[in-house]
Order: sequence, then structure tokens, then C-alpha cells
Amino acid sequence: MRALVCESPGHVVLRELPDPEPGPGEVVVRVEATLTCGTDLKLVKRGHPKVPFPTVLGHEFCGRVLRVGAGAPFSEGERVTSAVSAPCGACRECHNGHPNLCGTAFDHRVWGTWAELVKVPARIVRYGLLRVPDGLAPAAAALLDPLASVLRGLGRVPDAAGRTVLVLGAGPIALLFTSQLLKRGASRVFVAGRSPGRLAAHAALGVETISTRESLTARLWDLTEGQGADLVIETTGAPSIADEAPGLAARGGTVLLFAGLVREARLAVLAHRIHYDEVSLVGSFHYTADDARASLDLLARGEVPIDRLVTAESPLEQYPFVLERLSRGMEMKVAFLP
Repeated sequence: MRALVCESPGHVVLRELPDPEPGPGEVVVRVEATLTCGTDLKLVKRGHPKVPFPTVLGHEFCGRVLRVGAGAPFSEGERVTSAVSAPCGACRECHNGHPNLCGTAFDHRVWGTWAELVKVPARIVRYGLLRVPDGLAPAAAALLDPLASVLRGLGRVPDAAGRTVLVLGAGPIALLFTSQLLKRGASRVFVAGRSPGRLAAHAALGVETISTRESLTARLWDLTEGQGADLVIETTGAPSIADEAPGLAARGGTVLLFAGLVREARLAVLAHRIHYDEVSLVGSFHYTADDARASLDLLARGEVPIDRLVTAESPLEQYPFVLERLSRGMEMKVAFLP
């Protein structure tokens, strides 16, 4: 099979690799569409402590089951998409209702979908591999993973209905948030970012945009008559922006730290904001099986602006062009069609 392999930071090549074979409980999927993701781009740029090189990139996909291992409850030809990981169901976190925090979930993960074929581990086949409804396009079904993460995040904060919300960052995750916030009845939704093209994609949905090339705090205070946002959602993963987020919240508001920060990152939060203004800081990581099923249901019902999220398609061979456009913020997500 052909696959895009990151051999070291900044070095991606198209390789011929042996076709995977399914073991007991596993399946091999022929990939129909696989999406680019910010995680993949960060891995290409600087590596990842939990992902050794060389590694085949990609984890958002849709395809058809090609081969079935003994005992796997799927049939050849079925269209599927998948959660990235699966919890054990037996540890303390799983028993306490936090399967997304399971310590071994990512020991069993779907990885390497920027390829013609991908093998799905048995635990994920059991708990995270989902059949794709008829009529749902492959690139749309491949959005299951990022949308499930967004649904998890929204489940961690107060209901957005009737509230003013600020989303920090204007990329595809932010667009998933803003589209869902509008559907959930937020009274005003702002998005703050640097890319004019990405801000325009949000504006087309009816979102109010703020360019971070100007003073974000001053502009937000002007737009909200000095109140701030009831809910602030940080999607950039930039420590400086996460540090600024609590200062943008209204009294009694909530700040959701959605994007991952480097382990050593610290926030300098004014204590009076937490105590006297009752601003809440909330984290969100990954998602649960329920979130994954809810994500696929929303996609099947057409409640996600797919065309504004998946802005281009490409064969694997054109990966240098794709990575360059993504690095410059010229696309939201690109669907590789192996």
C-alpha cells in the first residue's frame, strides 16, 4: 500500500509499505477519505512525545472494510468511520464516568490513515468503530473525531442558549464550535483570529469576527459594552492566548481550555477573577463513545457545515502542496483520497 510517512520532523515522504493483515478481532479498512488535522501538522513540524518516528500520519477517516479478523463483528464492504481510541472499561476512570481519561485508551488507537489501508485494533473495533449511514459522504463521516471532541467540550460548560460566547482561534475546530453554538441558541457568537480567510468562513455562518491583529480585549469590551463573554473557548493551544482568556470572561462566566497546551505551560490568573467574579476555568480532553455516536448522528442529519470545513480534496501524491497551503492557513481541512 501507499502511505504518507513522517520519518523525522519536517520530513514527509510517500512510501510503499506492506499491506496490513487483521489479527483476531481486528479489521483492515480501505480508506476512501482521510482528513488533515492540526495534530498531524504539529507532529510534522516538531514531533510528538508519544508518537515515535517513523510514523504514518492521519487519524480522521472513512472507508470500507476490506478484511475481517476472527471474531470481529463487521463484514467486508461495510462503510465505517472510527473513534481514535477506546477505553478499557475496567479502570478507576472508566468506572467513575470518565472513559475519555482511561490510562490505556491511547495504547489502542487508530493511527496512520493517510494511506490506502489502515488496520483498526480489536478494542476500537469493539467500542469505537461505527457503521456510516447511507448517503453520508466519506469526507463528512471522517469528521467524527474532531466533532466528537467539540461535543465533549460543550458538555463541560453551561448551556450556550442566550449567552454571549467568544471562541479564540478561527481554524476548523473553532468553526465546529461556532456552528454548534449558533444551533444551540447562543445570543451572540464572536470568533477571534488572524487569518482573514478563516474569519470570513465564520462570518458566512453569521458569527461576529474580531481580528487579533488589533487589541482583542479592547475590541471585545467595546462590542459587549464592557461585559465580556459569558463563555470563552480557547482553541489555539497557544499559552499566551490561554493566559489571556480568563480576562475576557464576564463576571460569572466560564473559560473552556479546549486545546492542548505543552505540559510545562502555566497560566497567570488573577485570583480575584476566580473568587470575586466567580469565573470558572474548565478543561476538556478527547471524548467518549457517546460523544462519537452523537457526532456521527449530527453529521448524518446534515447539521454540520461540511463544505466550509473540508475546503479541498487531493491525492496523496500532492502532499507537499497540501501541507504548504495548510501551514499558511489557506485551507481549513483537506481530504486526501487515497
